[in-house]
Amino acid sequence: MEEEQSKIGIVGSGLIGRSWAMLYASVGHKCWIYDIKPEQVKSALNDIEHQLRCLEQSGLLRGKLNARQQMLCITGTTSLEEAVRGAMLIQECIPENLDLKKKLFNTIDGLIDHSTIIATSTSAFLPSALSEGLRHKKNFIVLHPVNPPYYVPLVEIIPAPWTATTVVDKTREMMDSIGYSMLS
Repeated sequence: MEEEQSKIGIVGSGLIGRSWAMLYASVGHKCWIYDIKPEQVKSALNDIEHQLRCLEQSGLLRGKLNARQQMLCITGTTSLEEAVRGAMLIQECIPENLDLKKKLFNTIDGLIDHSTIIATSTSAFLPSALSEGLRHKKNFIVLHPVNPPYYVPLVEIIPAPWTATTVVDKTREMMDSIGYSMLS
């Protein structure tokens, strides 16, 4: 896997989405962080830049890239299609609302190809409840981080009954690449 050439689509730019962007960018992944409100995207990018600089100054920055290089890996957008099209992994981080998440995943399902992994950061819903009926449901998995995600490198991995074993393996590789330990 060529990490510096891989695209990650992050849907939701709150604390969890921002943390995932910082973690993936720390190893050179190109991250597209999406939110529906332009001011939210701008706020997220400003906060990420500030956090990366502070982490670098205090010696806590992850990865081999400096803060500026990591920030160059992160792009904000208000276009869901732009964020997810061509991504190797989509990391969903929207509020814990089942209907909202299912609607989002149905939309994403129509924008991606057969190789894209669809991950949710949910702590409340089973992967089967979120992915049943999706065309790409074999690519669906829960990646639930422990808070705060940047500082506690621990993630819960939960596949749906129909999640492909290759998706579980690739997801574990991704988590290992960002220095995360896994619970599954």
